[in-house]
Amino acid sequence: MLNRRLIRVKVLQALYAYHQSEVKDKRSAKSFLKKSILGIEDTFINVMQFASELFLFVKMKHNPIDKHLKAKDEEILNYNLLSKNSCLDLMETHPLTRDIFSQPSYNWTRDEDFMVLIYKQISDADWFREMADGYSEDFEKNKQFLAHLYKYLVEISEDFSIKMEEINIHWQDEKIPVIKSIEKLLKTCKVDGEDMEVPLISKDIQDDLEYAEKLLDLAASKHEKYEELISQRTPEWDSERIARMDLYIMVLAIAEFLEFPSIPVKVTINEYLELAKIYSTPQSSKFINGILDKLLTELKLEGKVQKSGRGLVE
Repeated sequence: MLNRRLIRVKVLQALYAYHQSEVKDKRSAKSFLKKSILGIEDTFINVMQFASELFLFVKMKHNPIDKHLKAKDEEILNYNLLSKNSCLDLMETHPLTRDIFSQPSYNWTRDEDFMVLIYKQISDADWFREMADGYSEDFEKNKQFLAHLYKYLVEISEDFSIKMEEINIHWQDEKIPVIKSIEKLLKTCKVDGEDMEVPLISKDIQDDLEYAEKLLDLAASKHEKYEELISQRTPEWDSERIARMDLYIMVLAIAEFLEFPSIPVKVTINEYLELAKIYSTPQSSKFINGILDKLLTELKLEGKVQKSGRGLVE
């Protein structure tokens, strides 16, 4: 199952696009949402393939022996670290993972300037220098190097993030589940290739899609009803003065209060407050928290919040 916060982000984005569209088409909104969720796996593949393309690029374009009669030891060491890796070789050929590196994706090699830029940045990075000092062709060392490389690309390199945002505008939302999946994959890599496990971005993609589509459908179809609930608790606020993003966030939270019996109310509130901090104004989370807290208390008294399941009955 995908991280529910990421799914909520996807739903919020789809809901925002739906309301901004001149033609309110829920079918198109759901299609956008589904494509956005399924696109996370494409992002995973793009990042995985980058390392493979980088190693090939270095091997073909930056062999120091081809450029100097007597290459410096440092240049040779850099080349060795970024041109051959037994763990990467295993993943590229293993029956369970080779498709990751052969599926159509972004063509990294066509952007030679970018490959040179990242190659130079990696070569100058402190973690790279530390790995170079203890260079070894040992499989575990190679696996450790790959783990550092992917972590650097996803979490540290600003240029790599900029490029990924050009490829996918949702990169900042997706990069955490992507790096977690890469880390899980690398942990299962062994020199004999046994017990290799490809972590799924989602353990039950159908369940994730059903949750996302139901949440979007409720927020769109019952928007006026939920907005009225909010307006009743904000008499000093004209609904038109409430930031649109704040309103959409509260509408989604109300949908979860009323229509998702297995999701604890505390989880709902905490998750949407976090989204408010990221996607709305600096004051939004405090404002939203006050409204949702008051609304939730009244809905409970009216018996409209029904949670079921272990630890959820209130």
